[in-house]
Amino acid sequence: MVRREVAKLLLIDAVAPYAVYELAQPYTGELAALALSALPPAVEGVWSVIRKRKLDLIAALVLSGIAISLVLIALGGSQRVLLLRDSLVTSIVGLAVAISAAFPKPILYYLFRQIQGGEPALRPMRVLSVVLGLGLVIEMAIRTYMVYAMETSHFLLVSPFVQYGLTGLLVLWAVIYMRRTSQ
Repeated sequence: MVRREVAKLLLIDAVAPYAVYELAQPYTGELAALALSALPPAVEGVWSVIRKRKLDLIAALVLSGIAISLVLIALGGSQRVLLLRDSLVTSIVGLAVAISAAFPKPILYYLFRQIQGGEPALRPMRVLSVVLGLGLVIEMAIRTYMVYAMETSHFLLVSPFVQYGLTGLLVLWAVIYMRRTSQ
């Protein structure tokens, strides 16, 4: 089941956008091809909402990234800005999560309380908030470097693996950390 989900994720978020970009770019130009490359994840996000009858976190992030893209295109945004749309959303979320560690109860405290049904310990929630939040900001910095260092087609192909790889490492660290703090 997990392998199937990962394969689907890579197909929809990595291979399909790259293929759409490569097919569209000679006919539409780079900016329009980038906008079109957002269609596979957008369709999947909308389909997920329809199928589950609720907006989950992943679908919300994908759809908000696409909404930002449409606004940026309407405002005459550059291709580099469009390439960073996903990281823009996640880095804003990451910054908010990291900053919330300074509040009496961080954002993750409320998320864990809702998921667990009990009161999570504050110290682990603060540590998680800082590490996960800053990790998402670092992911934005890495992808920003990649946008300027790579051709658009190479970025489209490599970027999802970097994004999901870093996210996977953050999740793995969080799981290990939470197991160690709960013992």
